[in-house]
Amino acid sequence: MVKKIMITALMLCGAMTVTAGGRWEKSLGPKLGYASQNSSCVVGLAFQCAVSSNLRIAPEIGCVFRNKNQDALLIDLNVHAPFSFGTSTAELYPLAGIAYNSWSTHGLKDANQKDVTTHTNRLGVNVGAGFGLRCSPTLKLSVEAKYTIVKSLSSTYVTAGISYVF
Repeated sequence: MVKKIMITALMLCGAMTVTAGGRWEKSLGPKLGYASQNSSCVVGLAFQCAVSSNLRIAPEIGCVFRNKNQDALLIDLNVHAPFSFGTSTAELYPLAGIAYNSWSTHGLKDANQKDVTTHTNRLGVNVGAGFGLRCSPTLKLSVEAKYTIVKSLSSTYVTAGISYVF
């Protein structure tokens, strides 16, 4: 399934007009949003690197805040295929990638009322889309929605971010 998603993303790259600033352009910035698994806030740090004029590699690390006795560490390696709407400032991009999720479930289970935590670590697949807006040569805003397919812990993430472009 991962191969099919990656092949589809690469095929989309060939058919679209690109807005990436250039090869090896990089951006780094924070993200904030919502995680559906435990109806909580997610924060993270995203890095993007344009490998070619129509392909970006975008690793991310994030944290889902505790709610409903669950929290998580998220590590993603995504690929973006940006295309424009006719302007060089706005872009839409499909994304696909690999996800590593480490969910913690907290509970009071022993007689001394100590926090007993169980961890569930899983690999999965990300699919989604994003919208980017370049406000200046060094500032980029983005909104992203992705679905992470993970055994028994699949979730939707909707985030907004700001990035410094260098």
